[in-house]
Amino acid sequence: MLGVVEMSGGVLRHTAPSVAPAVPGLRAELTGASFRLRRERAHSRPVYFRAGYGRLEFGDDLAAFLPPGSKLEPEPGALLALMHGQAAPADHSPLPGVRRLTLDTEVRVDAGGVTVTQSPPELPVPRRLEDAVRDALARNGDDYVIGYSGGVASAYLAVVAAGAGHRARVVHADLGLPGQRPPAAVPLLDPRPVRVDPCALVDHHAVTGSELLPPLPEFVAPRRLHAALSGDTALPVVSGALLASLVSVKLPDVPRGPRSWRLLTCEPFHLSGTLGSLADAVELLDNRVVYTPGRRPGSPGGTDAQRVGAPPPPSPTGGSRLGWLTEEGRQAYETAHRGSMAVWQDRLEALQPVVGTLLGGLEERGADGASLPAADPEVLAAADSLPLRARGRIRRGALQNHLPLHRVVAAAGVDGLSRASHGHWLRMCAAAYLHRERRKIAAELSGGCALGDLGLIEPGAVLADLQDGAALSAKALPLLRLVWLDRWLKERS
Repeated sequence: MLGVVEMSGGVLRHTAPSVAPAVPGLRAELTGASFRLRRERAHSRPVYFRAGYGRLEFGDDLAAFLPPGSKLEPEPGALLALMHGQAAPADHSPLPGVRRLTLDTEVRVDAGGVTVTQSPPELPVPRRLEDAVRDALARNGDDYVIGYSGGVASAYLAVVAAGAGHRARVVHADLGLPGQRPPAAVPLLDPRPVRVDPCALVDHHAVTGSELLPPLPEFVAPRRLHAALSGDTALPVVSGALLASLVSVKLPDVPRGPRSWRLLTCEPFHLSGTLGSLADAVELLDNRVVYTPGRRPGSPGGTDAQRVGAPPPPSPTGGSRLGWLTEEGRQAYETAHRGSMAVWQDRLEALQPVVGTLLGGLEERGADGASLPAADPEVLAAADSLPLRARGRIRRGALQNHLPLHRVVAAAGVDGLSRASHGHWLRMCAAAYLHRERRKIAAELSGGCALGDLGLIEPGAVLADLQDGAALSAKALPLLRLVWLDRWLKERS
């Protein structure tokens, strides 16, 4: 049931559904002759709205906005963007006129009609990051499960939980994949392994076609993983996802020391023949672009020279590098991708960096089924208050990032942390599953490929990559997304 608020003849009428109390952080406020809708937390169920002349409709069920008997028909470019793992803008909805309510959006209905405004959310007064994270953990009660990957963010959560005296249970997923090592030990909280089948996390046969939106492994696999980690305890799972991203810094923003001398120790600034002076290195870094030696654009023979003093090239808005798209598919994808990038850029420039990082991260990868301290407003405020010099530094020729997390973890005696990227486990699961199922998947695609039937991809090129072990590993996630999308399109037709 949709909530409806409308102003007619100077009288405000409203029908409020149960969505407001059901979605954490959603505020639906009726005061006199006005109504205001906004959200204070980013990581919760999506809420959609449609604004018309003097009328607002809102709810958490996108299907309720569809006309009776109709179904959603995604655009070709949008399907290809999903296959490439491109995140749609945070307020995007596939239905015309329907938008998603985001942390920076407020909708107001009053005598002047319906007004939609976007502004940076007001963050609380900043506190110490450790205190803010401790309180965010405490909101789950004293007894909860920490999903421990062995990385710095989940280790930080475990150390803070132990210091607060919480009865947290630290568990990690034993995926049984080649090269997977036991995670680093945490004092007072002994990580317990939970055996999880990696192929079950990304199995596409659970896609039924009845889903309103195409399900993707980046969002479904974490939900399955968190359910496996919770097991039969019925305890909430806490994830360190996005916490490290909030306190991250890039090399151009790190203090470089007097006269920028620290840059002399860093790649690529001391490569032979690449730069003539430290001043060139500083100018190049300020431009935020470095060309790979021997591959400078516009040099047929290749050269190690860097284009010091030249303006930076435009940001890539991309074509596909997968090699599967037809000409029609390339045009559809590039159009969708450029439009999405332009909207993202406008939104991110208007937000605090930590809020933009959070919203972008939630759109890129899922954390369903888990509590995220990174999404807590007090944690956002604490991270936003950290100066750049407190987030990273140049030491011994390398950029040391995420310093607030590393310092707490190191002080607790935890070492041997995993340095794998946040999506490494999912890529490994995808590669293992595709390798096991590639003959069956090849048979499915040979019998008919939905995106191929739409004229967007060349099924033969996809089948060639499935049979090539190196290509399968390198393109594991795009291949897996393609398999999921193909099944969804076939099952719903």
